Amino acid sequence: MNYFLKNRKFRWRREETLEQMYVLGVQSIPIIVVSLAFIGLMMILELAFHMRLVLKHDSLVPAFSAVLMVRELGPVITCLLLTSRIGAGIAAEIGSMKVTEQLDALKLLSIDPFDYLVIPRWIGSVFAALSLTMISIAVALGGGALLAAQKLGTSSGEYFNTVFFFVKFPDVLRCLIKAFVFGTIIPFIASYQGFSCELGSAAVGEAATQAVVRASLSIIIADFLLTYLFYAI
Repeated sequence: MNYFLKNRKFRWRREETLEQMYVLGVQSIPIIVVSLAFIGLMMILELAFHMRLVLKHDSLVPAFSAVLMVRELGPVITCLLLTSRIGAGIAAEIGSMKVTEQLDALKLLSIDPFDYLVIPRWIGSVFAALSLTMISIAVALGGGALLAAQKLGTSSGEYFNTVFFFVKFPDVLRCLIKAFVFGTIIPFIASYQGFSCELGSAAVGEAATQAVVRASLSIIIADFLLTYLFYAI
């Protein structure tokens, strides 16, 4: 792990970075948008049911759903899905390069594997986490507005007025901070698993599995720590 902590000068590789932004970000849009859309619909149904059961009315459903989506579900679910999609791929790619001695070849060419492989994927992952979090929240809230109009009789204007009343700019800023942290966790843990991969095809698969497991666990722990820092202190 000390390899990742050394002071180093990073070199900008525009083409590779743009490619990673496309592969990690743009190509992840369908699965994340569809997943968050249905999560937003499910959340409206669950909150409406429980509020009618306990409070005997559901007027605060838009407020609670929006706050929960912006503060927690948006960045966390988006980045967990992103982990399952790109974390294993990054670890397997770097692990395969180690097994086939491509990393040694880069070193012989005086190319730092960390600069060459990790930095573009880090930039692409952070870009994907930030942009997809905002897109997924917008889609989830839009789907929630449509369902609220059908099930709760709440107009789109009333829905979004309530959302904007309860969701403040600091909530959005903290959401973006979470997305940035989670987007940083994914490629660094996945890359570490790839660089530390043992020789053999089975070891590459194990590295990919461990990358998803450890990155997902790290995101959950980091979410708790950030939530405690933002809202409990």
